[in-house]
Order: sequence, then C-alpha cells, then structure tokens
Amino acid sequence: MTDVIVIGCGAAGLAALRKLHDAGLRVLGLEASNRIGGRVCTVNFGDKAIDIGAAWCHGEKDNKVFELANPLGLLGRPEPDTNWFLLSNGDQVPEENALGILKALDTEIEKADKYGKQSISECIRNAAKTNEALTKDSKLSESFIEWFERNNHLGGQDDPKKGKSLRGLVEHKPCEGEPLLHWKGRGYKSILDILLNRYPDPSKAINVQIELNKEVEHIQWGSTEPGYNIDNPPVQITCTDGTKYAAASCIVTLSVGVLKERHEKLFFPPLPAEKIKTIENLQMCGLDKIYIEFEKPWWPKTPGKFTILWRDEDKALFSGEDAWVSEIFGLWTVDCQPNVLLAWIYGKGAEAMEKQSLENVKTGVQKLFANVLKNFEVSPIKNLIRSQWLSNPLTRGSYAYRSVATEEDGGSAAILSEPLDRGDRFPTICFAGEATSHEQHNAVHGAVESGFREAERLIKNFKMYQNYFYQSFTSQSPSFQIKK
Repeated sequence: MTDVIVIGCGAAGLAALRKLHDAGLRVLGLEASNRIGGRVCTVNFGDKAIDIGAAWCHGEKDNKVFELANPLGLLGRPEPDTNWFLLSNGDQVPEENALGILKALDTEIEKADKYGKQSISECIRNAAKTNEALTKDSKLSESFIEWFERNNHLGGQDDPKKGKSLRGLVEHKPCEGEPLLHWKGRGYKSILDILLNRYPDPSKAINVQIELNKEVEHIQWGSTEPGYNIDNPPVQITCTDGTKYAAASCIVTLSVGVLKERHEKLFFPPLPAEKIKTIENLQMCGLDKIYIEFEKPWWPKTPGKFTILWRDEDKALFSGEDAWVSEIFGLWTVDCQPNVLLAWIYGKGAEAMEKQSLENVKTGVQKLFANVLKNFEVSPIKNLIRSQWLSNPLTRGSYAYRSVATEEDGGSAAILSEPLDRGDRFPTICFAGEATSHEQHNAVHGAVESGFREAERLIKNFKMYQNYFYQSFTSQSPSFQIKK
C-alpha cells in the first residue's frame, strides 16, 4: 500500500510529491494528462519558449516560487514599458486622460467597503455615475470600465453573483516586489524542474513515481460501501482505464472547475455540505492568451502594451462568428521574444474564441489589427498559438476566485483546504492547489505553498500514526522511516 497518492501533478502536486519524498514516504502521482505541469504549460514558439498558462513570478516577499528560483538565477526583471491607449477605431487616447480615469477607478475600489456583499464591477459602475473624473467623459469612461473589468477578470458578465467580490481583495495578499518577473526565455516549466530536482543537474532528479494518462474516476474513503475493497485501506482509487490504487492518504489538487463538474461522482462518501457549498460558490476565471509571431517587430518600443478600449459602434463591425474579437482587450510584447505579441481575451469572448479553428482565430486577429492598429505598419503574421483553458476538461478555467455568491452563501479557500478523515483525525483526503491557498490563490506560488502545506500536514500525522496503519491494514511493518 502506498503511503500517499497525489492526484494531479501540476505545481501543487509536484510540490507535495517533492516534500513527501524528501521525508521518506512512499508516494505516487497520478496525472490525467499526458504531461506534468497542469496550468503551467511551456511550449516552443518563435525564438524561444512561451507560456500558454502561468507566465510570470508575481512578487518576491513570501513567494515560494521566488524563493526557489531566484537563488538559481532563473528570474529576470522587466524594463519599464510604454503603454498605448487605443480606441477601437485606432485613435489614441492621451496618456493624461487615460491615467486620470484609471486613478479614479482605483480610488473608488480602495475606499469601498470590503466586507459587504458587493462585487468589484458593481462598485466601479456605480462610481461612474458620481465620480467627477468618470462623468467628465462618460463614453470614454465606459470603455475604460469595460477594459478594467476584463483586464482584472472581474466576472459576472451573465450572473452578477459570479462576479469577483470586494471581500476577495482583503483575503488575497499579493507578494511584495516586482509583479512581472520573467523566466529569461526558459518558461515557467523551470519551477517544475526545480521541484523535481532536475535543475540545475538533471542527474540528481528525485526518484518519484508519476503515472501519466491516469484520470481518476472514483475516490473511495471513509466507508466500506460500494467500490472496490482490498482489506479496506483508507483510500481506494479507481481510474477511468480500470486501474486501482490504495493508500493511507490522498492529496487532491484538482481545479475548482473540475470539482464543480465531478465531485458528486468522484467522492464516496460524498463531500461534506460545507465543502460542496464552497466549491459551488467559488468561481473559475476564463482567461485566454493568443500568441502572435510576426515576420518582424513593427511596434515602436519594447517592452510595450496596447490597451484596447472598445466603442459600441466598432463592436458592431464584428458579428456572428467573429464577435469574440471585440473582447480582446490588450496586446503585450513578450520578454525574450522580439517578434511576438500576446493578445489577451477574457470571459465569454475567450469561451467563443476557444471554439474557433486556429485559422479563424488568425483571421479574426487580422481583422482586429486592420481596425485598431490602422495607424501602425503591421508586418505579416508568421505563426499563431492560443490557450483553451475553459474547454479543457482537466481545468475548466484559469484560476479560482471569491465571488458575490461566496459572500452571500459561504465558502472560502480555507474551508476548501480542510482535510477529511474517517473519524480518527488522521487526514485521509487532503486538498491542495491554488484555490486552497488561504492568501495567495490564483497564482503558482499559491499552488506551490498549498502543496507544501498539505505535505507537511501529512508528514506530521504520519509521525504520530505510522504504526497504526500497518497494523490495521497490512500484515507488514512500516516500510518507511520519517526523516527528521
């Protein structure tokens, strides 16, 4: 019997596996995909690597990723960038006007009551009716508010209760320091290599068992009722290919999006009501990227950002299958990729984009350029690649956030992180992943922190209970010795 099975080998799962392995426990990672990394996905594109998912190390202080990567010289600091504020007809908004509106939005959020049940979107849209800086040019302010909602992934496009809550700004603690540390062209996969000890010396990689293409179908815990039963070990796991595994404990690192879809069929006995409520009320952000490689750079300065401010009359130029184009809200240059721009798209637009063929995406992007970038000499597109996190059945979104529904009906990252036991106080089912990080959710460093947290929880409990399991469930004595 394995000591601990980790379900999901993204950043959280690998962090847990590393710490458990180093403590001397027998561990196994089960990954449903054909690769490790989860929402950390680095691929070759253009001159070097690009990140389809997580791309930057956000901050320095109390940041596990920074603590692991910076001593190895893997992180680079960005140069000051230039921002072009463009209306969707190609006209440029004076920087002074743009910064005045953005400052007003930030001020309204800063002074808002964070402990009510209001969404961030509701806060700024109400302020647009009263704030002098926002009422001065209401049409321009409306375009900025729409951009602000997309750029900050505020949610609630169809259902206001799914919007990000103001309370979430209090619960989430950004790490101090540079928020956009890059990987010098190597990609975020660097953190996976560090966790597995494959960097800087691949020959020193830890010997931990990870099985790919192992989608977990059923987790039996805490009961002898239906399911397979080999001497009733605490955790019995069945995969979709029919393979079965047993362990003393399990760490589940599935995304909130996957838990929403599958928790009823995945767990037996069912999850407690409070945890189900948390899963239902936390929401998944739908954020996608489109990387565009050009034959040569055409933008005036690097690094740089194009902020796209949509007007209703320009949205009307995009209808039917290309309506999603009008929800692209920004274009960024890419560190260490001189010929590449990154287009950002969010929410319903991202969902619609994911359903398009890659050729249709290219056509839509070219139409966008013809309208928004008409005052620039845009060089031909050489290549294009995009993310599809919403339609990916193993993610169903980019990251989890606290919503208005959370404030009205309950739930939190802390509740999601609470382990389950069989009545003996030993943590049988643990939960890790960015959504369970109490103060650093939505980021890879939160995922890594959560994996370490649950591994440390189990190491502590195995020290106290290690003889119990092998006397109860096997005829053998413990095969491990917890390292001090």
